[in-house]
Amino acid sequence: MHVLWKIVRPRRLSWAVLSLLSLFLAPLAQASGVPAEDRYSLRDVTTKAKALALTFDISWGTVMPKKVFHILVADHVPATIFVSGPWAKHNQALVKSFSQAGMEVESHGWAHVNYSGLSSEGVIQNVSKANQVIQSITGTAPTFVRPPNGDFNRMSLQAARALGCTTVTWGTDSLDWMNPGVHTIVQRVVQRAHPGDIVLLHASDTCKQTDLALPTIISTLRGQGYQLVTLKTLLTMGKPHYRG
Repeated sequence: MHVLWKIVRPRRLSWAVLSLLSLFLAPLAQASGVPAEDRYSLRDVTTKAKALALTFDISWGTVMPKKVFHILVADHVPATIFVSGPWAKHNQALVKSFSQAGMEVESHGWAHVNYSGLSSEGVIQNVSKANQVIQSITGTAPTFVRPPNGDFNRMSLQAARALGCTTVTWGTDSLDWMNPGVHTIVQRVVQRAHPGDIVLLHASDTCKQTDLALPTIISTLRGQGYQLVTLKTLLTMGKPHYRG
């Protein structure tokens, strides 16, 4: 301890120690000058309005997507749906139904792979291929992309932006993809929800409990005074919050 104190005392700092400190501090200084949207994904919206967006990822299956669709329509929820290109291509009627029901259909890319493992060109090809399919079905080009597994890096953020897409992850993860039990899914969402929140849910067939939890989530959030809106609408109500 006595030796350590000698090393870190300001008046005894050596040139070597100062050089090491500069190596550690330089990246922090550089990072502080980089805009948040070039470092992080969109995770929620800073707003005083008591509103949030329910978002759903779909990559495979036909049973759960239809169940979720009927619940959202019956409860008049304008949700945001992130669909993978292959799923959209093979389920065009349902994708169109989501869109025609007033829901926002956005991109979940093509291959379900981590974007940090791809080159910039790889990300662009992955996202653009999915976007083209989605636009051909809905008539509207996606403006948001949710990367598989929520994985991204600075390169993928920039590649997506080159296609006119903002990378979106989430503020609250329902963990419905783990099938932890209906009560757990409901409680995670309603207890963690906050104004401007982007809630992650899933409507793929591997998620067996989403349809059972969803009606309670919707009614409870509305009972708490929340307005459920699409992601685009949420962004008109405040400022995008890019964070790690």
